[in-house]
Amino acid sequence: MKTTHDENRARQEELYFFLQKRGNRWTRMEQVTDSIKLYPAFFTGNYHNSRTRRLLTRDIETINSSDHYSKIIISGSRGIKLATSAEFERFARSELQEVFRKLRRVRRIISKGNHDQQTTLEGEIVDAFMPY
Repeated sequence: MKTTHDENRARQEELYFFLQKRGNRWTRMEQVTDSIKLYPAFFTGNYHNSRTRRLLTRDIETINSSDHYSKIIISGSRGIKLATSAEFERFARSELQEVFRKLRRVRRIISKGNHDQQTTLEGEIVDAFMPY
C-alpha cells in the first residue's frame, strides 16, 4: 500500500509532536506506533520486521534530515526519544563507529574480489568467485 506525501508528512508531524510531549523519556517503538493512529496496526509476528516499524524508521530518518524539524530523534535499545546534547554526542559517535567498521569490512571484501584471477607468490591463481 503506497502512501501519499501528505499522509507521510502528517504521520511525521504526529510522531514529532508525540515525542515532544514525552519530553526526556525513552519510548519503545511499539508504543509509539500504537499511540499514533496514522501508523498501520500491528497485531502478530515480529515487530522488528514489520511494515509498521520500517515506516517509523523511515519517518525518523526523514525528520532527522529535514530542516523543518529542529530536534533530533535518537534510537537505542530502550526505544526512541528527542536527544539531549550529551545523548546526541554519544549517538553520533556510536553511529560513526558503526559506519567505519562497516567501511573496513567492505574494503576487505573489495580487496578480496580484486584479487580474482591474480597469481600468488606460490604461482597459484586466485579464484575469488564461484563459477557460473
